[in-house]
Amino acid sequence: MTTVTTQGASVIDRYYAAFNARDWAAYDDLFTADAVLETPSGNGVGPEAVRAFDSGLVTGYSDFTITTLGRYATGDRVASENLAEGVHDGPFPTPAGEIPASGNQVGGKYVGLFELRDGRISAQRIYYDQLALVEQMTGTV
Repeated sequence: MTTVTTQGASVIDRYYAAFNARDWAAYDDLFTADAVLETPSGNGVGPEAVRAFDSGLVTGYSDFTITTLGRYATGDRVASENLAEGVHDGPFPTPAGEIPASGNQVGGKYVGLFELRDGRISAQRIYYDQLALVEQMTGTV
């Protein structure tokens, strides 16, 4: 197992910077071709799957940003606690269909767990409260 505490944090920082800048092309360098994506709303493989998931967030929240609150790394694994925020100003895709724009501010903490291989992300597992997100979008909080 390779020690990537500093390197791993740097790769994750580059990923979140690319997301916040909407630099989708950078994903090809950040993720391995067989990178695994696991989210509460679905799974995928490769940079294209991550790009599709992340661009879906931006479709629903054009000003969506990710801010790192804490990072924990050991070996080839990195855990990142983050704050995600944005205004629900576009249709938000879900497996059950789109949720139309509400204009509501949404946000909350979530955790991304990453595995790295050869300086690139080989797996990303995202954990967030789906119910809280839907309640914020629909105004049922």
